Amino acid sequence: MKKIMFVNFPASGHVNPQLNMCRELAKKDIKLLYYTFDQYFPRFKGIHNIELRKYPDDFNAYYHQLAEDKRLHEFIAFIYVFYTLTERVLPFMKEEVEKEKPDLILCDSLAIWGKIAARIYGVPMAYFFSSLMGDSVVIKKSPSFALGLIKSALLHFPYVLKFNQIKKRIERQYGKVTDKPQEIMSHQGKFTIVMTSREFHPGGEEYGEHVKFIGPSYREDSAIPEHKDKIFISLGTIAFSDTFWDACIEATKGLGYEVVISFGGAKNNKISRDSIPENVKVYDNLSLGEYREVLKHSALFISHGGFNSISDAILYKTPLLICPITAEQVSNGKLVEQYGCGAVYIEKRVNINKLRNKVMKVLYHEEMKSGLEKYRQSFLHAMGYEKAVEALNDEFGLFSTKTNEQP
Repeated sequence: MKKIMFVNFPASGHVNPQLNMCRELAKKDIKLLYYTFDQYFPRFKGIHNIELRKYPDDFNAYYHQLAEDKRLHEFIAFIYVFYTLTERVLPFMKEEVEKEKPDLILCDSLAIWGKIAARIYGVPMAYFFSSLMGDSVVIKKSPSFALGLIKSALLHFPYVLKFNQIKKRIERQYGKVTDKPQEIMSHQGKFTIVMTSREFHPGGEEYGEHVKFIGPSYREDSAIPEHKDKIFISLGTIAFSDTFWDACIEATKGLGYEVVISFGGAKNNKISRDSIPENVKVYDNLSLGEYREVLKHSALFISHGGFNSISDAILYKTPLLICPITAEQVSNGKLVEQYGCGAVYIEKRVNINKLRNKVMKVLYHEEMKSGLEKYRQSFLHAMGYEKAVEALNDEFGLFSTKTNEQP
């Protein structure tokens, strides 16, 4: 029986897209090890034939310390985060690979430590992208992405020095086994799984067949309600604000919609609960089913621009107003705007009148319906997880196709 190590970058937006991949792999005659934080273990309930392994507690604590630092929300600072996390957890990952001797390492694109361990021990590997790639093709097709990189490098140059120092320390100890900064978000010629459609990915037609565009993590080809009576507002599971929610309530006032706000479980959010209008419902969190039901019936989704949120909105033909927090989300928002699936609002401080103008633009922009339908269809017709696992097996010979299903 072949053994696969699936090395996760331990963030909610990376775990969720990998659940169905694990579910499909677990049906096969293989041994599957999945590495993440133990706080995510409950999400794997119902997936059998999988062994969940937790990252060390000190690594978990260090990760969350970095996540709370708002200075690290820029492109270049993110790269520093990837390298410093790698330096912290690499000894553990190296020991795991040496002990388990896997036949394949399926590596989250941002989990550099998994790539390094595979190179040190000569283990075959494949890459998994939970969002868009960020290679030369994307830079060429998305000028705003390239401009963001340059701007971030100039404004946050000390982080360039820091991550280069970390990279040199790792290479002094283990050799030339570390991704260069420009390689982290690249397929590097490896078998690669990308969680979107070829049509939605910038320059998708330029990638070879080794890059498998399998569509978003969740696909539901159900009827879309003709009448949508809600406006949904959420900034994902990490972001928080003490002013944004009240501004959104004011900007959507009097439009005739029920406004649903979800904090996504994030703490430290502040809202003037004493003066919340009757048409506004506020939730600390929604279950996945509740979230999808609200989104399906929403005429507008005001979002931070996380990639999973964007994909879900397009699936339900719900136009987006992206209010980004990180540089990556700014790039995502501009792509959504370019594709005619919504608009982006980029302001350090929310101006209620400007925000309302954006809300009105998206709500009453009929042409967005065609953009949403175009990319929805591309999602529904992408190859999906089952075929992705078949392609993985064709490439690496992991299981027999005659007796490959686990009971």
